[in-house]
Amino acid sequence: MASTTIRSILSVVAGWATVGVLVVATDGLLKALFPDRYVAGRLPPDSLAALSLATSTLWSIAGGWVTARLAPVKPWHHILGLILWGELLGFVSAALSWGEVQMWYQVGLLLLWTPAVCLGGWLRAGKPPFQAASVS
Repeated sequence: MASTTIRSILSVVAGWATVGVLVVATDGLLKALFPDRYVAGRLPPDSLAALSLATSTLWSIAGGWVTARLAPVKPWHHILGLILWGELLGFVSAALSWGEVQMWYQVGLLLLWTPAVCLGGWLRAGKPPFQAASVS
């Protein structure tokens, strides 16, 4: 039982870490490729912010896949855990970095996180086991 609980926690942490490592690496690469476009005290250009948003969304898909792959049982429960954890930290991050990047970028990260993680989970685990209630 304790082993399953630890594996459950680690599957969510591994999904989160996958996203974090890939986002940090991509942002570092973009800053290295475009050093004159990333200037302290100024917002990055919209084109690079959009590229960063697109790659962050792609990495969120990877995080959902990793979480579903490592979940010991019920992968969709773990995917939901990753979604909730990511949204919570996303709101904290948006509040702490307000004004450092475009507002649309921060909102985009929050809005795209859930569908991206779900897509990654679906690619690994298939259709969620729950269905919406039908209205008669």
